[in-house]
Amino acid sequence: MLPEPDFTQIHNYLIKTLPELLRQPEIITIIEDIVAQQFVKHDEFTQVLNEIKLLREDMQRRFEQVDQRLEQVDRRFEQQQQEMNRRFDEQHRDTLDLKRRVIKMESNMEVMADKMTKFDAWLNIIAGNIGTEKGQNLEELFALGLSYGLKNREILPETIQLQQEFMDKDCLVYSKKWKSIEVDIIAENGKLTIFEVKATAVETDIDTFAKKVELIQRQNPDKQVQGILISPGAKDKIKECCAEYEIELID
Repeated sequence: MLPEPDFTQIHNYLIKTLPELLRQPEIITIIEDIVAQQFVKHDEFTQVLNEIKLLREDMQRRFEQVDQRLEQVDRRFEQQQQEMNRRFDEQHRDTLDLKRRVIKMESNMEVMADKMTKFDAWLNIIAGNIGTEKGQNLEELFALGLSYGLKNREILPETIQLQQEFMDKDCLVYSKKWKSIEVDIIAENGKLTIFEVKATAVETDIDTFAKKVELIQRQNPDKQVQGILISPGAKDKIKECCAEYEIELID
């Protein structure tokens, strides 16, 4: 490396003689090469910017395509979910096929397992097949099934009271004194829900059930009492009778 005084002298000399040197083509060529190595030319810089712009546009198009595909997947998922709900309301459905469809639709397997357990219990209830698995009592079976059948209400086994006996000792509803009835009850939060399952209900069944509900209402004026009749495939006449007595029909 040159000493500082020598470098300064050379620098000053180059500055002084540079105009004269630039008149020589070979010097100009050398200087252009040096500058080109140190700096990007304007057209090259423009090209880089254009390439960056094209890259961004390509990425944007790809993102838009991905968004469109996701929207299509969401629409298909929503359509399939609506179809599943419609099939749930059909009377003549294939249980095994329904399970497969539900499993495909549910992403949370634990939730799915819980729903299917309740659905199986509900089928057992409406079919009158109340034989229980080992270690499961009737209250547990009804709690699971009714949680599904009553639009996913969460019913606990301890709120189920089966075959509860009531007596009309004051002839509040029945003309015969000390008339005894048996009902199944869901007792929760100050509310008594009287429920009954009929594979094939007739009009007299509704009359009898309505009297049971009325008796319990009269004997428990401080509680809200509701009657629910579970009868798959109930006819229009049965629906009219239930509406007349303000009994909720699950069919």
